[in-house]
Amino acid sequence: MAEMDTLKMHKMAKMLSEVIHLDETDIFILLSLLANSKITNNELARIMDYKDGNSVAYHIRTMQKEGVIDKFTISPNWKRMGLPTEFIILAEAENEEQLLEIEKLHVKMVDEYMSEQGDMALIPMISGCVLLGNVYHCFGDKTMAVIEGRATSDQDAAVYSKNYLVKRYPNVKVSLLINKYKTIGDFFIDKHTIEKLKEFFQLNEAGSPACTIEDLHDLPLEG
Repeated sequence: MAEMDTLKMHKMAKMLSEVIHLDETDIFILLSLLANSKITNNELARIMDYKDGNSVAYHIRTMQKEGVIDKFTISPNWKRMGLPTEFIILAEAENEEQLLEIEKLHVKMVDEYMSEQGDMALIPMISGCVLLGNVYHCFGDKTMAVIEGRATSDQDAAVYSKNYLVKRYPNVKVSLLINKYKTIGDFFIDKHTIEKLKEFFQLNEAGSPACTIEDLHDLPLEG
């Protein structure tokens, strides 16, 4: 972690410690692990001016015991795995009664799928598959479900949204969104994407660029 990044991380940890129920040290360790889960206790100890990694390990164990750290996981490169399409589907109901019926059907289908297939929702398509990542059930200004996932292609995501979902939930209105890039992901600003977009919009140059949405859509942003 670069020195400037470390200073900014300390600043962020201090700001958070003033409004949440963790001290600055624990927050700094958490943010560091979020930024780079491969960082070792000894590396964190050097950054934090500790004698060795035992103190860092103590903080981590304490946060695990207190339930602050729920689990450790990884961040796969989905594109290299063959699931390049990241999609979001907004599934809206006309009213709360309709949503309750859809929810009831959804719970029944998920329970049956889980008993037969497993704990991950993998839906085969004709030319590939769809793997669901998160399904949120939202109440507020609109009553809807938000489905996030990965697909082997944009077409497979479209087939899942427009055919698979509509057939199983006939009263739901679906809108499919394909994610092309993120400026913020997993709580951190994507510096590579921001730099590419600054070049695209010519933010460091005088005048406005003659660009279109299609140009932005086709902009290569992978690191």
